[in-house]
Amino acid sequence: MKKLLIRSGSIVLSATLLAPGSLAYAEAMATDAASPASASAAAGQSSPASPALPVKQGVAPSDAAITTQKVKITKEAALKMASAFVPAAGMELENVSFRSADTWRTFPEWTFYWVKKSKTQEEIDLSYSVGIHANTGELTAFSYYDRTAAKPDYANRISYADAQATAQRFFAENLPAKRKETRLYMEDMPLFKTPLHPDASYTFRFVRLVNDVPFPDNSVDITINPAGKVSNLSVSWSDTATFESANGMLTPEEAAERFRSELAPDLSYVIPWEAQGEMRDKPILVYANPFSLYLDAKDGSLLTPMLSRQEREEDPVQVSKTPLAPRHRGPALTQNAAVSIVDKAFGLSGYSLRSANYSERDYRSGKAVWYLDFENKEKNLYASAAVEASTGDIYTYHNNRYEIMKKSETTETKKSVDKEALRKKAVDDLKRLAPTLADKLYLVGPQHDETEVTDHYTVNFIRLVNGIRAATGSAHLTYNTATGELSGYNIDIGRESYPAKLPAHLSAEKAAAAWLKEAQPEAVYMLKPQPAKPLASGEEIAAVPLSKQEAELVYRMRVTPYEHGYFLDAQTGEWRSQATGKAIELHRTPPADLEGHQAEKELLLMYEYDALSLVDGKILPNKEITRGEMIEMLMLSLNQGRLFPIAAERKASFADVANTSRYFAAVEAAVDRGLLDKNSTSLKPDEKITREELADMLVRALGYSKLAEHSEMFHSELTDIGQSKHKGAIIIVSALGIMDGKDEFRPEGSVSRADAAVAFVRFLEKRSQLEAPPFYR
Repeated sequence: MKKLLIRSGSIVLSATLLAPGSLAYAEAMATDAASPASASAAAGQSSPASPALPVKQGVAPSDAAITTQKVKITKEAALKMASAFVPAAGMELENVSFRSADTWRTFPEWTFYWVKKSKTQEEIDLSYSVGIHANTGELTAFSYYDRTAAKPDYANRISYADAQATAQRFFAENLPAKRKETRLYMEDMPLFKTPLHPDASYTFRFVRLVNDVPFPDNSVDITINPAGKVSNLSVSWSDTATFESANGMLTPEEAAERFRSELAPDLSYVIPWEAQGEMRDKPILVYANPFSLYLDAKDGSLLTPMLSRQEREEDPVQVSKTPLAPRHRGPALTQNAAVSIVDKAFGLSGYSLRSANYSERDYRSGKAVWYLDFENKEKNLYASAAVEASTGDIYTYHNNRYEIMKKSETTETKKSVDKEALRKKAVDDLKRLAPTLADKLYLVGPQHDETEVTDHYTVNFIRLVNGIRAATGSAHLTYNTATGELSGYNIDIGRESYPAKLPAHLSAEKAAAAWLKEAQPEAVYMLKPQPAKPLASGEEIAAVPLSKQEAELVYRMRVTPYEHGYFLDAQTGEWRSQATGKAIELHRTPPADLEGHQAEKELLLMYEYDALSLVDGKILPNKEITRGEMIEMLMLSLNQGRLFPIAAERKASFADVANTSRYFAAVEAAVDRGLLDKNSTSLKPDEKITREELADMLVRALGYSKLAEHSEMFHSELTDIGQSKHKGAIIIVSALGIMDGKDEFRPEGSVSRADAAVAFVRFLEKRSQLEAPPFYR
């Protein structure tokens, strides 16, 4: 009989079973492995920020091979160590689990989970999860969750600097040896942005150093919550890794020159996924980050992400050099006609149609598509397909024949894969299945890092426009290598349009110079990836020994970090956000006229989130703020610093804020939140906002708009608000101290950028106080 190799295992020490160990693993574990456990301990694991998972009944551990007796720290000893991190009062130990070492976590680990339940026993008020290294007794994981804890208000939240100090102190006190082997790693962190909400936590990453070289695969990550407490710690550490000597490595200058000599940026089109207005669905010609390869730190040879030698890639080959005739012309396909096309293409004899759906506007292509599901009840077979209704092109196909066949096999058969034959077959199949798209798609060369797969092989295609990689467009055909049958097929073509000719653009040399200016060579240790091999089936069970982990010394080019990805606009030379497509500053220019201003802190906050832009390098504190600017900042504060895309089909709420406007997303979100009166026909976003309009907007954002309608309930000393239609809102913001007003409020007066920024920060502070119970340090 063949052995079933277990790469890792988890024991839940109780009469019931739950993840992380699989049921199959748990059933195979030795009775003596579970003997140290308390039979009354309940099973379960919890995420760091949530209560326990529900427990389900399972089977008690029985025969076999993974045993906790091979580790140096007993359950009782580990429990004593873990208990030091948990307050004793009212806490109940609910779960104890053991995990053996595996490829991803190369040390054995005990995990203990405590809870404190509510008076009704229906909810968990407080929980702690603590992991202990089963050989060294070190802390390996910690998480803390308190459902009832009072939250700090915005003004009293912990600062970034204090949070960092807390993380470093906790690390040094509880893992002193590892603290000495690590350093706080900030190189890949973007510029810090002031949180807009009191719930913001801070996570700090301490990377392991070997021979004074960072080893990013190993780190200790610590999260500090707004109240200044450690809410999570996670240790990722390779106890068994070996490291290449750092002697004889290239200097950073030599590595930079090697990267420079090999750098060849490629043009491509991209569509920012959160683009709004006129940039929505518009492809941008770009030079994306060209630093995808690594450098052997000793001999300077180029390496792939899998750390194998870089080889010359084959040029893409066009599937068809001429457009092919469509399978169907005329009116949109009927359901029966679409079913017939799929049947003829894949031979679905014995199948019946289980369901059919018709979409007049497919989310990818924008064309009408049939979605069809088939089944063969007798053989328990299923298949699905999508057919474009105007041409008969098949967009997707999948069947489960191979899965069923594999389950019914009693012996394993290995067969060498003729990849070249399958690649030729894929070209022919693509012409047959989607003829109108064949001239737009190109076969790409095999991946040099692809590992031998015994049961399936995938052939990939990309879309090129004038020789440039398109923003959308790809095809993937997957074959059963035992039968040669097409088991999975997907083609994805977007609805965007491209210029007939490639537009004028920056040269590759200028693009390389721009990227090199934003990049620095960095020596790091990286683990050489080990291909995963499927486990053999059989009855005997044995633990597979962990593969030796070898860390190689390489150079990588680290580009200037930003809060999300970015690219170089090949036409304008600007840096743009991959998310929004907006032009960005990688190195934000400090306003020239702000130092020492009484509202410096508040104005910088609005500048951080791009609600205010500079004019000739100045922020102009006395400049009047516009409605659009204020609406945008308010919506950013309500959405954790982001503006979410609005559907392109949505009709604009105001005639002067079309879907091409910079403010469209913010304005429509404000309408949905009730911050704006959508009965008005125009908004005038570029005109100044009045003090009473700002008061009304802030009160709506606080959720007090209904209360503000009853102004007769309030007494006010303000003498000039009697005729204001926003009298109630003015009284509320004045009483809360959000906007200044002693004897007069000046309802129709304008609002300077400085005054708006101060009001905005006060709004953040009052909002957090009104949303949460009092907080005491």
